[in-house]
Amino acid sequence: MSANRLPVTVVTGFLGSGKTTLLRHLLREGNQRLAVVVNEFGTVGLDGDLLKNCGLCPDDEVDERIVELNNGCLCCTVQEDFLPAMEALLLRSNQLDGIIIETSGLALPKPLLQALNWPAIRNKVFINGVVTLVDGYALSNGSPVGDLKSINQQITTDKSIDHLTPINELFRDQLISADLVLISRSDLLSAKSFSFVSDEVKKQGNSITNILPISNGKIEPSVILGLCKEQNNISRADQNDHDHDHDHDHDHDHDHDHDHDH
Repeated sequence: MSANRLPVTVVTGFLGSGKTTLLRHLLREGNQRLAVVVNEFGTVGLDGDLLKNCGLCPDDEVDERIVELNNGCLCCTVQEDFLPAMEALLLRSNQLDGIIIETSGLALPKPLLQALNWPAIRNKVFINGVVTLVDGYALSNGSPVGDLKSINQQITTDKSIDHLTPINELFRDQLISADLVLISRSDLLSAKSFSFVSDEVKKQGNSITNILPISNGKIEPSVILGLCKEQNNISRADQNDHDHDHDHDHDHDHDHDHDHDH
């Protein structure tokens, strides 16, 4: 593993799945100097404000360590927003231990992962892993999304989306791209319901992906931040061109349109 490469952890999941709660926990308990790239939708950068206001890094470092990309769906604004933001963060790589990217729930993971192979940054980062949060309570009730109205509002608000993909297909993409799936709100689930949710995740995603329960964002930070060390089947540092396909047939190319049908 090259000493000058920063680990990049991608956290994905729909609105309400608990991504920001997890990030706050990692920043507070992870004992690492982490930069966070937060993908927002158009209006108020709520997640970024929450992170900035919870006192997790010195005030003079906030703007340098927490980057809000609020021009729309991250996978649709890779070249315009994401790559310049990453280049700016990497100018300070010697002051960081890692980067966490929180995607919007509407972002397709694959284009973002592919963007980490961009020539200007590929030799400076490696993929630590993709963590997908799933609202266990919502899924136990038959939907991957707890608040479909808010998701539809996101879609309406974001004028940059150049892909319109069914929610269930987005969910499959999130699961198939994941190295770790966290079932949030697991404290609300009975053992039987958690088993049902786990089976559904395995059915729609990768059957060998690790699945863990999580409540209130609390998990041992090393489980997230040390994902690449747990993966014996592939070296993420040496094979940064790993495309996370996992034999996935839904190849979402930015050069064509698809529809967010519900």
